[in-house]
Amino acid sequence: MNFSVLSDCHKKWQDILVIGKTIERDGRKYHIIGMTLSDVAMLYIIEPYDKPEPTNRKGIRNNRRLLKKHDAINYGYLNCSAFYLGDKKLQVQGGTGGSLAYSLEDYGTIQLFLDMMSAGWTVPKWLKDTDWADLAMITLNIPNMKKLPDYSPDMPITITHSPDPTRHILEKAVTLNVGKSRSFHFTDDYGENVQCHINNVTLIDMWKNTEEKFSNPKLAEHFSPEQLEQVRKQSYNALAQCCPKGMCYIGIEYECSKNYNLVFHSKQYLKSRPETHQGSSHLLMMRLKSDQETGTHSLSLKGCVIQTPVSPDITKIPAELFLYYEKLNEWTETIS
Repeated sequence: MNFSVLSDCHKKWQDILVIGKTIERDGRKYHIIGMTLSDVAMLYIIEPYDKPEPTNRKGIRNNRRLLKKHDAINYGYLNCSAFYLGDKKLQVQGGTGGSLAYSLEDYGTIQLFLDMMSAGWTVPKWLKDTDWADLAMITLNIPNMKKLPDYSPDMPITITHSPDPTRHILEKAVTLNVGKSRSFHFTDDYGENVQCHINNVTLIDMWKNTEEKFSNPKLAEHFSPEQLEQVRKQSYNALAQCCPKGMCYIGIEYECSKNYNLVFHSKQYLKSRPETHQGSSHLLMMRLKSDQETGTHSLSLKGCVIQTPVSPDITKIPAELFLYYEKLNEWTETIS
């Protein structure tokens, strides 16, 4: 311990606002502490912390196992997109969440609580004796604020929630044939039958695509020759580790009878052990060549890329529809 630690966490607020509002929802309690303003405005919420389930270390550590392991914690207020204090809108631009147990030696968080108390915050009775290991702190960024809004206890608070898509593991075996279409169905988590149409399976030459990208003369308008060469070198080095020259990725165009985003993986990838690559990683979204919003079955046309290197002469790929994402609608709550 030295004084530089205190210097780094010591903050002087331009403004501080106490809200002190408890929310009760679905048998759980949440507490909006208030806001601070320094370089950026921040809004702070305390909520219950659900500890992740311990993982079973036995078994083969392959990609299937890692993909099925899902450590994401479902925070109640981390995915809020907007707060209204009365008619004043606070647009949220990102945030962080984590267990307060890690704040026992975080003097910046302790200072925040003390400054809130000095500004008039009273810790609610239900929260006083709750162990910090059972609580999480959500910090939301509110950009472009030069002054904190006015607030009074009788002012209604309206919160817009924009939840992340829900992830559902499926592991349905599917054989993909390059250049061919096929249809199949699966049962989703609601017990409903979902029809899936694979319209096309293509091979994507990542090296050719990258070369075409760097041959675009418009790049010279934004980068110097030295910068372009550096970016080109980094891109090729990263690509060589993920997809050796002469190999291809697999592109899938599909339609689905429900608004799900499907994720396919090759059997080869799921059985293999994780690899560590140096440098940048490639995460690709399928860009459809067609401008159609719907496919041949009058459903939304979507795409998925299997980032497993395969030979350009491959015709059949044993794969799985490994999981799907269900988009959740925005919803609002009002606290009076």
